[in-house]
Amino acid sequence: MKKKRFYAIMCVFAILFSSTVMAEGLYKDIKVYFDNIKVNINGESKIEDEEVFIYKNKVYVPVRSLVENMGGEIHWNAQDNRVSIKTYKDFPECDTLNGEVFVYGLITDINFKDRTIQIEQHFDDNSVEVTPILKVREDAGIIFQRNDKKMNIEFKDLRFGEDVGLVLDKNKKVRGIIITD
Repeated sequence: MKKKRFYAIMCVFAILFSSTVMAEGLYKDIKVYFDNIKVNINGESKIEDEEVFIYKNKVYVPVRSLVENMGGEIHWNAQDNRVSIKTYKDFPECDTLNGEVFVYGLITDINFKDRTIQIEQHFDDNSVEVTPILKVREDAGIIFQRNDKKMNIEFKDLRFGEDVGLVLDKNKKVRGIIITD
């Protein structure tokens, strides 16, 4: 009888101890140091002071603020407990059901002042012919891709002779450019 009681008490302690250990992995009180820390990205102050702190001699910056200020995208999946980061901002694929068109071509002229490009269009079985001079929207996403690496560039970084894929909105203005090397 004493042995059963002893084992029962030991089991209760084991359960209590194991739940305490598991809880410690989930929550931990820490002391952090805030000291008006500034985070500069490419020479510009970008991240709010109250978000940045020091813990054990390391600076911690909120990952969302950091990624977005560096021109990337971040997504949180609560079901998988996973953060997904892209180092560039993507744009939605061509939506043909809403009148958008995807075309391929070679840039033959660029008017930086008017934000227009002229292309020599490449055709395949699915191509729709468009006017060679195209207006590029102010909010157009421009992605440079080499192998499996992608990065955003600005309109001013376009060059003559680049092969491009263009997404034209229903008004035939360029809303996305993909440059392949």
